[in-house]
Amino acid sequence: MKQNKELIKLAKEAGIISKKNFRKRIVKFQKQMAMLPDAICRTSFAEHDEIDYINGANLEHEFGEGTYIRKISMPKNLLYVTVIHKVKHPFFVMKGKATIISDNGVQTIEAPYHGMTEPGTQRILYVHEDCVWITVHPTDKTTVEEAVEDVIARDYNDPKLKLE
Repeated sequence: MKQNKELIKLAKEAGIISKKNFRKRIVKFQKQMAMLPDAICRTSFAEHDEIDYINGANLEHEFGEGTYIRKISMPKNLLYVTVIHKVKHPFFVMKGKATIISDNGVQTIEAPYHGMTEPGTQRILYVHEDCVWITVHPTDKTTVEEAVEDVIARDYNDPKLKLE
């Protein structure tokens, strides 16, 4: 399959190729995934966040003082392309195990785990075990729609994500 070859090639080159080339490749891979007959793959920004059930994953939203919290529960064997993050924020893996392909390379993580997401990050996840992943985004917005607009980019053309 074309998608499998592209994913393997991207994984081998992750962390080696430039951020600019990684961005082009992950967008291409996401479009290829969306063409699979059984795929539930949303490539449009609004469609992705107007629902709370994405690609077999359950998405929940909460707000704290100055924070927007997203909790995603993903079943094992899910291949998932994340949104493009605009702001630096922490993430916490509360349950499960996943392999991550990002512009930093390939990494397998297992709960409990925490890390930081940098602006411009988009990941491909392969979920080995049911996973619960929580992100905490700084924002003063108080609705899901406004918070999403504030912390998630529609694409890599967002002014906050421009590469020199």
